[in-house]
Amino acid sequence: MPFRRLLAFIGPCVPFAALGLPLVAILPEYYGTQLQLGASVGLIFLIVRCCDILIDPPLGYWMDRTRTKLGRFKLWMLMCLPVLFVSAGFIFLAGKGVTELYLGLWLLVLYIGFSMAALSQSSWGTVLSTDYNERSRIFAWWQVGNIIGIICAAVIPVAAQHLGYSYNVGVQAVGIFIMITLPLSIGIAFMIVPEKVSNAATHDLHLGHYFDMWKRKNVRCILWADLFMGLAPGIMGALLFYFFEQVKGLTRVEASIAMLLYFVGGIVGAPIWVIASKKFNKHATLIVSSVIFAVLYGAMYFAPKDNFLVCATMTFLNGIPYAASLLLTRALMADIGDEVMLESGHDHKGTLMAILSATTKLGYAFSATTITAVGALGFNVKAPATSPAESLIWVEAFFIGFPVLFLLLGAAVMKNYDLTPEKHADIVAGLKQKGLV
Repeated sequence: MPFRRLLAFIGPCVPFAALGLPLVAILPEYYGTQLQLGASVGLIFLIVRCCDILIDPPLGYWMDRTRTKLGRFKLWMLMCLPVLFVSAGFIFLAGKGVTELYLGLWLLVLYIGFSMAALSQSSWGTVLSTDYNERSRIFAWWQVGNIIGIICAAVIPVAAQHLGYSYNVGVQAVGIFIMITLPLSIGIAFMIVPEKVSNAATHDLHLGHYFDMWKRKNVRCILWADLFMGLAPGIMGALLFYFFEQVKGLTRVEASIAMLLYFVGGIVGAPIWVIASKKFNKHATLIVSSVIFAVLYGAMYFAPKDNFLVCATMTFLNGIPYAASLLLTRALMADIGDEVMLESGHDHKGTLMAILSATTKLGYAFSATTITAVGALGFNVKAPATSPAESLIWVEAFFIGFPVLFLLLGAAVMKNYDLTPEKHADIVAGLKQKGLV
């Protein structure tokens, strides 16, 4: 894929990811502590996420049935623009005095638009190439685009505070950044990146195919891995400020910088995992990266208190394996989409990406409930500095213990995956013979 088109394709990742990071690591704490809604925020995020997950099956189904001269997925990305633009404004520009109902309703609208955006773009990426290794390259750059967006969302509040503004103003500035870059990046991608119109039939596609995909062993492997590997960084994001500020003694600016370095590590890691997947294979690389992540993450327990340099360095190192799971699970699911199309004659990539999106969301939804859990165990979410010392043990246990366990489980479930590069090459040859690619 030409580099110019690749850059245009990953452009929308910037506002999408700049929106995705706050949904996990900034907005739960921001609404709970800064806007004083308290520990109920974790439950609100869980409820809305679960409602949002129900949206993915029909979205994937409708995308697979869409046939226009522009393609399937470009149209859906264009449709997400007004939904995201309006809801981002209401969520990020809110002030003190908002209610739980306000948060829940606008969060639901935001998640609907975000689902349309994330699903259409990742599905679009699966049809840009049928080559086993080229897909890793495309999704590696897709991950780099996401991390750039995440870094922007992490930098803006830090920069605002450095310039003398409050943290709340910094969060609002993230929303304005998203609202500016959404139409620009989507417009450029829409004009520059083509999408081949699928030759697969649509007349007998039905929503039940969503559940049929779960019967495939390799699909289940990836879904379980994606769920477990999503829970780990999700919990980290939800509790990051509480852990670094209350347990490790860092300031808000230092904690924000540590979070920023985590995603810088992701940019460093993305090409490493692409090279490794070419030398070995994608699923073996995913297993190794998850084990490395678990070891490095567990080591953060031993980071000394009041030592920003050590905490920041360890957080950066954790970002390197973090980059692997999102790009490799999506590249692997695209390969399964080829296998399904060869067997059935139908292109279910939208449905498969919808399934993968659902497990990712489920992981992050349950991650947000860790705020409610530590609140129930004595941690004061509204005023963290007043929390009793014994409650910090629970913050530490949730922040370190559960992610390590989930990362190891994610590695374990991938041991049964068996779609090798050699098998995929035969599948692509069969698709070409049938005129389906």
